[in-house]
Amino acid sequence: MSKRTLILIALFALIAGIAIGRYALAPNPAPAVSARGTGAQDGAEKAASRAMTFTQPKALVP
Repeated sequence: MSKRTLILIALFALIAGIAIGRYALAPNPAPAVSARGTGAQDGAEKAASRAMTFTQPKALVP
């Protein structure tokens, strides 16, 4: 094969690899998140917030 043919094959393989990686192997889009949760979610958020207040390290008193 000539040098020109090898360069064309390598260029085609590079373009095909980029296209496959970009479109065929793209990650799924993240689900939409609403700004306001349901009542059960609000309760869970409040419980998590309360739990965080007891697990945070306390500052030393001088």
